[in-house]
Amino acid sequence: MDNSHKYRISNYGSRIGIIVDAGPTLGYGHVVRCLRLANALARHAAIIFYPQSESCREFLVSAATDAKFEIRNSKFEINSLPPLVITDLREAHGITATIRRHRSRHISIHDLGLAQCRSDVAIDGSITSLFPYSADKNRALYAGPRYMITREPVRRAKPTRTVLVTFGSESRSAYAQKVSVEMDRMGLKPITTRGFVGSAAVSDEEFAHAMSTCRFAISCAGSTLYDLVASAVPTIAIAFDRIQLKTADAFHERGAVLSAGLMERVSIPVLLGYCREMLENGPLVQRIAEIGQTLVDGNGLSRVVEIVRRESWLTGNKTFTAC
Repeated sequence: MDNSHKYRISNYGSRIGIIVDAGPTLGYGHVVRCLRLANALARHAAIIFYPQSESCREFLVSAATDAKFEIRNSKFEINSLPPLVITDLREAHGITATIRRHRSRHISIHDLGLAQCRSDVAIDGSITSLFPYSADKNRALYAGPRYMITREPVRRAKPTRTVLVTFGSESRSAYAQKVSVEMDRMGLKPITTRGFVGSAAVSDEEFAHAMSTCRFAISCAGSTLYDLVASAVPTIAIAFDRIQLKTADAFHERGAVLSAGLMERVSIPVLLGYCREMLENGPLVQRIAEIGQTLVDGNGLSRVVEIVRRESWLTGNKTFTAC
């Protein structure tokens, strides 16, 4: 019996599969950007999600409320794959071999050079790279933050006394609470958000409003940091592991954020010092916002959509036109 979650799908001329994994503690940004990409492509093709875990599947079912997609079960028991498959996985995965066996064209989405695989097209939106991509004449490579899939940038309004505190997952809630207490003591109103649906403190609309009106943000150095930079939100980045530290430091070195360093080494006095900079140093805040938008302009989604359009045409799907 097929336990897949089937939404109402029109009889499109092309199909695109998206293979993604995420859980309560890791990978939230992966599934969110896949949803953004799927929503942008859904007008042109039938989108089929292949979640690699039950928690990822549950998130997709909860988030895809407008009946656009088919969501398969998390066991990944398949007999066939669409002609074009997109993967966004946290680590190297044997699914690459399965995609090749089905003769599907493969687009892989990465961070930091991680999860490299033998795909036809690799897209890495990170500002830095842990592992350089090896030269491959048979693979197209699109790298750099201009290809990061961010949320639609918000227009900045007059700043209020709010501070957006966003650390990505429920497992970091204790630290978020600690930071929020300190913001309250400074006379600021903290707005705290977390990862998966069910633990989120604010809705997507409320999050966008907080980005628009907050005085500044304190964020982990994951995918949300790119959202904030694209919307010119002055941000203090805190790294929760050494991989995130490379991202935070790369943005800091370019003048686009203030990097407080590793969470385990960030003392409260040091963090409060960065907060005072955000409150008192107007020229610095303006420079951070301007530089950030030159690095992440918020158009990464449209660039990736155009890449997918081109690759879909190469598979022989006539719904798309060549670019």
